[in-house]
Amino acid sequence: MRPQLIIDYGRVLSALLVTADGQLVPCSQEIRQVATRHVSTDILFDPRVAEDADFVWDEALETMGKATPRNLFQRARRIGLRRPWDPQATTDALQLASPIGVLSSAAALADRNAAAALPAVAFALLDALLEPTFAFIADRRIAASDVDPFVVVPAHASRRARMVLEKLFRRRGFRRLTVVRREIAAAMALLEMAPVTCVVADASDDDLHLHRVAIADGDGHVRRFCTVASATAPGFGWSHWTGQIAAALQTAASSAFERGLLSLLTGSPESLSSRVTHGALQSVLDDAWVGARADEVREKLRAPLAAIGAEEVPFVFAGEIFALDAVRKAFGAKSALNAPVLDHSVRSMALAMRWLHGGKSRKMEIARGGTLRLDTGRGEAVELLTAAQLPEPGESCHLAAGFRFAGDMAGTAFLLNLVWGADRASQGNATVCALPLELRPETGGTLRLTVRLRRSSSGRRLSGTVEARMPGDIVAARGQFAEELEVTR
Repeated sequence: MRPQLIIDYGRVLSALLVTADGQLVPCSQEIRQVATRHVSTDILFDPRVAEDADFVWDEALETMGKATPRNLFQRARRIGLRRPWDPQATTDALQLASPIGVLSSAAALADRNAAAALPAVAFALLDALLEPTFAFIADRRIAASDVDPFVVVPAHASRRARMVLEKLFRRRGFRRLTVVRREIAAAMALLEMAPVTCVVADASDDDLHLHRVAIADGDGHVRRFCTVASATAPGFGWSHWTGQIAAALQTAASSAFERGLLSLLTGSPESLSSRVTHGALQSVLDDAWVGARADEVREKLRAPLAAIGAEEVPFVFAGEIFALDAVRKAFGAKSALNAPVLDHSVRSMALAMRWLHGGKSRKMEIARGGTLRLDTGRGEAVELLTAAQLPEPGESCHLAAGFRFAGDMAGTAFLLNLVWGADRASQGNATVCALPLELRPETGGTLRLTVRLRRSSSGRRLSGTVEARMPGDIVAARGQFAEELEVTR
């Protein structure tokens, strides 16, 4: 068995090394002389630095150009970038979007200038964020080429984000990187119970994503994982819950408060003073608070759970907010894994790897659940093709459909956003192709969309071209995309 490095990249970075003899070694890094197991991936920006009269962008960027992954954030202080525990971080510092989130943004994909520049910027930031984990492996005298790396990402992570991660790990000397969606990694906690279906609750920054994951048992030697259906509870993610906690503490919800709470949950040092302490939380997140929130959870989740047909199945939690016992109690479901929530994904995958290497005939298959969908611009993702209509391995198909826009849209610029996933809400899916369009007065508010798909002979990759035409056979936009459908080990 080769050593394996499993990394869950979310708001918090959690990494686990599985040694050649099957031992689980948590990766840690030192922050302000404290060995820290879970580390915030937040990057802050202090705009006051650039507003200083003595600030010169050319000099600052020249300094940044000489940075290495090890000292990038130290040098980046000159342009106002901070980590949450940086002594120079202020309460009003702005939180930058995650590199994975930006690379998965439809707007970023559609902007040619941004699309050209962002991968390099995201690469540098991700490399610096992961540097302590790579150093942890090197300190144990384990060569990168001898390690099988796995990275866990949210369901909405785009192929471009996955490609940047793959390039990063190749540059670091690792061989083939396996990227696994978070709901699949978390569901691996139930591998021994197969066949079974579970719901993975993944709380992102703004929304709560619910995934019904099926684990099939093939003759006791094969485990097949597939996301059968997904649904989103809008506005019910990290920000909502931190707002509720701030209200209970009778303080203002702010980015500084969120950083203080995250620091408390991860055990990492925080440079900003905060009223968030374990004692304060225990005093206000009492049974009355849990009861009130439980009523809210039942109301919010009734429709999403019914939509994915998962009212009475085991729950698995993913997302930093579930590290609070009171929040998990409000959901009225017990965790499927006896481990800290911040470790759920990496530990579940590690145990699955142990099972996989327990016999030569064992195999794990991950099917990419979902279908090609179109973002309506109103928060919905309508299905263009059902799973049964997708081409078989080695075959092709095409779709042509007309769309009419409501209201006076003449002269309106917008994004034609094709996504892949199983969620009816657009934000729960991964963008595969984003085309900027502008409706002209002569179009009459109509658009014809043509999509041509081809599936590889192995069945694992789906590639496609998309073309949008206006009346008069005017080509408005063209684009290409590709998606990975299956990973087999």
